[in-house]
Amino acid sequence: MRGLWDHEQPLSPSLLRSALALVGGFLATLALVVVVQGIVSIVRGQYLLAAFQVTGGIALPFAIWLGLKMLADILTVLNRSYDRLDALEERFSGMAQAATRLPPQSPRALRAGDDGPNYPEE
Repeated sequence: MRGLWDHEQPLSPSLLRSALALVGGFLATLALVVVVQGIVSIVRGQYLLAAFQVTGGIALPFAIWLGLKMLADILTVLNRSYDRLDALEERFSGMAQAATRLPPQSPRALRAGDDGPNYPEE
């Protein structure tokens, strides 16, 4: 997967799941606060307000989280499909990317030092 703004920066599905879990934690905290407000409204005798707070405090954050989860799944599937289509296009078009060529090897370059081979300065 590629990032939304920087197309060279990879966006992994695990990073997307972590972000969804973080948003889910915030939404669960919001739901808990609204349900506690509903319990306080029950203690004060405001039963209709309490019913709205409890049902809305559970339903709205869950609906937001469910919508975000579906969008994240769609994004993952679309990016995987795009990668597969890209690979198929590359395979069937006959235009494979050329392999990078190594610089010519000289006897000096083949001689290994302590830190690896000594390559000639260009």
